[in-house]
Amino acid sequence: MGFKLLSVFNNRHFHSLLGNLVSAFLNVLSFAILVRLLSLSAFGEWVLFIGTYTVLDQIRTALLQSGIIKFYTGADEERGREVAGSAWYLVLILTGIYLLLNLIAGLILYNYFDETWRFFMRWLGLMMVVSVPFNVASWFLQSEHRFDKILQIRFWQNGGFLVLILLFHFFGSVTLPNVLVAYMTGLAATSCFTLLKGWTKVRTLVYNTKKQVMVLVKYGWLIVGSMISSGFLNYSDNFLIRTMISPAAVAIYSIPQKFMEVIEIILRSFVATAQPTLSGAANRNEWGEVSRAFSRYTGVVSIVIIPFIIGMIIFTQPLIIILAGRAYLPATDVVRIFLLCAFLYPIDRFIGVALDMINRPLTNFYKNFIKLVLNIIGDVVFIAIFHDVRWVAFGSLLNMIICVVIGYYMLKKYVPFTTGEIIRLGWAECLVMLEKVTGKLKLVK
Repeated sequence: MGFKLLSVFNNRHFHSLLGNLVSAFLNVLSFAILVRLLSLSAFGEWVLFIGTYTVLDQIRTALLQSGIIKFYTGADEERGREVAGSAWYLVLILTGIYLLLNLIAGLILYNYFDETWRFFMRWLGLMMVVSVPFNVASWFLQSEHRFDKILQIRFWQNGGFLVLILLFHFFGSVTLPNVLVAYMTGLAATSCFTLLKGWTKVRTLVYNTKKQVMVLVKYGWLIVGSMISSGFLNYSDNFLIRTMISPAAVAIYSIPQKFMEVIEIILRSFVATAQPTLSGAANRNEWGEVSRAFSRYTGVVSIVIIPFIIGMIIFTQPLIIILAGRAYLPATDVVRIFLLCAFLYPIDRFIGVALDMINRPLTNFYKNFIKLVLNIIGDVVFIAIFHDVRWVAFGSLLNMIICVVIGYYMLKKYVPFTTGEIIRLGWAECLVMLEKVTGKLKLVK
């Protein structure tokens, strides 16, 4: 009976979902603690700094993650070693470039930074170094569908940060510098864990080849543009709000981003399993299967998130109080506007994933670049006129609607699908998933 019950949960979809749930829960818990322990201004500075680190990390991830999934998955042993070694070669080169740029920026712009950002800049390069092993391990484990091991990695990273924050709080020393030290220590501990487990494949570095390096660079470079454009959306919001309004306004604007974690949990879980499926079908030139997979994934996630969005819209204020306290209730309207955006998250995300996996990353870059340009223009115009973060959120909603329409027609040039198919296949997949769970649970009884 026990083994039958375990079989309900012992699959890659559940492990992927559980990994994202654990990561999001620990992230939200850390967020809820920090937002209460730091002032509005200090917390706004932390949000902007961690956003800076995240954008740099996303560039590295964009260059290599999709390439590893595409060229490592299903490869024979010799080819696999070459891909892994070449990926390690590239990640070390890119990290070295980060360190050099960090040094140059620190020297040239030192007098333009305040003391907080001088401290951040001293640690930014080191953070990029210590995060390398756990990032690389996550990419290879995803290509192998080992989401159970990715769960362990996320637990170490986010759990370590949370424990250290609580320790600093216990000793009464939760300051911005200590928060940064806690975050970096969590990264370093996680990387050591992955190295000890042998998940990083670092020994394959000697098998790198010039040919495979160029293959990864050519494929990843176009995806870098897409991910940078996408990653800069929130960052550009926060940067412009800090510059044109205040750091405290950044703190208010960060609240809806945590609400979006609920949607991101579901999205990331399905995206992680969708990438190999779409890539495999495209590599076999099975375009009907690509269309079905895209429609199925988009439809099922769109349906699944609806009750979560409606629930959060109804209970926005109580949830804000639980998450951050009454001081952040001015974020109520911003949160609800973002929740309206969330209805379009699945189709927007899977359009991008599908374009990348069918070897159309340049098209995806154009889509994301248009979104970024419209977002920046909207931010500047709305802030200048209204000086209110609610209008920044409204601009994001308009931008999402426009770019989903653009992306829809971009993908239809290569993959035949319809809105009706998305709804039909998504609903059918929901019924199949429900039947599997209830059927197995009946067997357990």
